[in-house]
Amino acid sequence: MYDLIGNGDPTGYLDLIADDAIFHIGGDSIVAGEHRGKDAISRLGMLVLEETGGTFQTGLLSVQANDSYSVTLHRWTAERRGERVEMDNFIVYGFERGLVVERWEYVADQRAHDAFWRR
Repeated sequence: MYDLIGNGDPTGYLDLIADDAIFHIGGDSIVAGEHRGKDAISRLGMLVLEETGGTFQTGLLSVQANDSYSVTLHRWTAERRGERVEMDNFIVYGFERGLVVERWEYVADQRAHDAFWRR
């Protein structure tokens, strides 16, 4: 998944997501909330790319997984509104039928995350 995003292949990434998947992002910002279904998840990705002028990048640092769940640690960077951020996050993915059905994102610094993605 990280390779697909890193190589600019959103279609390949979305092929690994169940049609009714739910992505959970905490906080109070333009990316926060529950994003339900592939269309909403795709819109979230487009929002991130548009808001950062394509500067958003993520790099996988570590992964632990079994057939049902994975936990990934990654570092992301982006620029928006003249600000630059670099932060570590971890994400818990739930899988069914070999597809992502749920995703929970946890950020290292919620206040900084919300400030960067402020409305």
